[in-house]
Amino acid sequence: MSMKLPTMLAFERKLETSDALMMSGNWQCLGEKEYEWRPIKITKRQNRSTQSAFGTSDTNKTKPNPVSSDSDDANLPLDNDSLKVTFTLRIVGNLGEPFGCNDPDFENKIKEKVSGYKEEGLKELSHRYAHNIASGRFLWRNRVCAEAIRIQVKVNDNNEPIIFNGYDFRLNDFYAQRNNTSLKLLADAIFKGLDSTNDYVCLDVDAYVQLGKGQHIFPSQEMNMGEKKKVLFKLDDCAALHSVKIGNAIRTIDDWYDNAEFPIAVEPFGSVTQRGQAYRKSKTDLYTLMLAWVNDKDVTQEQKNFVLANLIRGGVFGGKE
Repeated sequence: MSMKLPTMLAFERKLETSDALMMSGNWQCLGEKEYEWRPIKITKRQNRSTQSAFGTSDTNKTKPNPVSSDSDDANLPLDNDSLKVTFTLRIVGNLGEPFGCNDPDFENKIKEKVSGYKEEGLKELSHRYAHNIASGRFLWRNRVCAEAIRIQVKVNDNNEPIIFNGYDFRLNDFYAQRNNTSLKLLADAIFKGLDSTNDYVCLDVDAYVQLGKGQHIFPSQEMNMGEKKKVLFKLDDCAALHSVKIGNAIRTIDDWYDNAEFPIAVEPFGSVTQRGQAYRKSKTDLYTLMLAWVNDKDVTQEQKNFVLANLIRGGVFGGKE
């Protein structure tokens, strides 16, 4: 008799990211221990602009656009040419152990499957997570057309950071840097955290981006329901990126879906909201593949990686609609 999804099935997230603070400084001072990077303030812009939305009536086309007024903005100061983005990442072990499950047989089977495949699968996933950190994918728009990108990662408060040139790592190619020594060090640290039992590894990540004096920076934007103005995210009056946005970038490793052209963030249905697409609508979604795996059906190595990555992502995956 084939197993069905339990009505209650949940897994804890294994990559716990902090929010990221955004600070300013000068590229030439990078590496100076006494140099102080300054918090970037969110400012208000009182702009007037034209109407440009499709369907605007002739009467309103000459009126100011209300969306463009009284919105938040953020820039480097005019005497600073570089952005610093800093956050921590805690990597938790005990992978494959459900946080909640009301079917003991299913729980035992999924733990058995993960345990048998974990070492092989985690090596690939750890490499991809490390690659996304080394490339600075988590910088999002702040990465575009930068003059230089430097990523520094400390593992468990080690004094010597692992250092990367962000432009050495292509966003859509996880294979070109397989033999990079520094990348292997970071991937090994991530693997150690994920492979542990009730233990963790903590990474301190600092990214430095040379943009140009006074240039725009792009913090996270808050959901501002019912309001037309743009509200940017800040912590203690410092521009910041949401932890969810950082985590989404790090788990953008799924290029195993059909006819893949670029990696997407690991999601049960491969949903990418900004493209209005679900790249794993049927037969290759998490639920179909997880059920096939626990029922001893043929599942490719790449699809096992996808299932494992979803368990690392965490979430509620119960079978009740």
